[in-house]
Amino acid sequence: MPTRMDKAFLAGLLVAVLMTYSMVWLHERTLYSPGDTEEITLATWTFNINASNLSCILGREKLLGFYSFRNWSDIFIAFSYSPVAMRNVGCDDFPISGEFVLHLRPRNESVAIRRVLFVVENVSNVSVDPIFPTQVGVMYFKTPDGSFEVTETPVPGLEIWQAIRAEALKPSWGNSLDLTPKIPLDVRRRGGGMTIEARVRFRLEIEYLVRTGFFKSEKRKIEIEIPAVYRLYGFENCPYEC
Repeated sequence: MPTRMDKAFLAGLLVAVLMTYSMVWLHERTLYSPGDTEEITLATWTFNINASNLSCILGREKLLGFYSFRNWSDIFIAFSYSPVAMRNVGCDDFPISGEFVLHLRPRNESVAIRRVLFVVENVSNVSVDPIFPTQVGVMYFKTPDGSFEVTETPVPGLEIWQAIRAEALKPSWGNSLDLTPKIPLDVRRRGGGMTIEARVRFRLEIEYLVRTGFFKSEKRKIEIEIPAVYRLYGFENCPYEC
């Protein structure tokens, strides 16, 4: 039979475990206050495309160029984009596709990614097809570590498939996030113009917490905007064949 002292010891041990768990739970979640928003606008990514050099055979797409960006702050941000293009037989329809490879890594375990929004806006002379990561094949998935869920998300003025959102499902202090949306664009030639300037805007928003105390943190945000133009020319030499 347990003695009164044994019972008191076990009760004290239980209280200590519960208090420790509660403090860790609260410490992981924290109460946050509003913080700064950093806005970054990159120079225009320009792709010059000679239509007569494009193939209309699937698998023979032409590489248009390569752009990348890195930024070190509370979160290390790295992304790259290298689209390819082809044409149809009539040389009046030009599918363009490319993966937008995104890597986010907090500088240490005092930083937690909360929400990431990636948007492709069609500005002029181009349409955007669904950008959801094709390697998954569904419109919803969780990252391998279970920290984030990724879904399509509505953005005012755009179709739902033009934006994806990654959101933390649990405290993600120090956890990295990798996303690779594939950007399928379609440019069509209408009329007899000698050039086409198709314009899109990539927009990336990263919302995160920075720990400022035992139960406190600050919510900060980074907004990155990347204008891109796909300039097509050379239609007069484009053969009506593959």
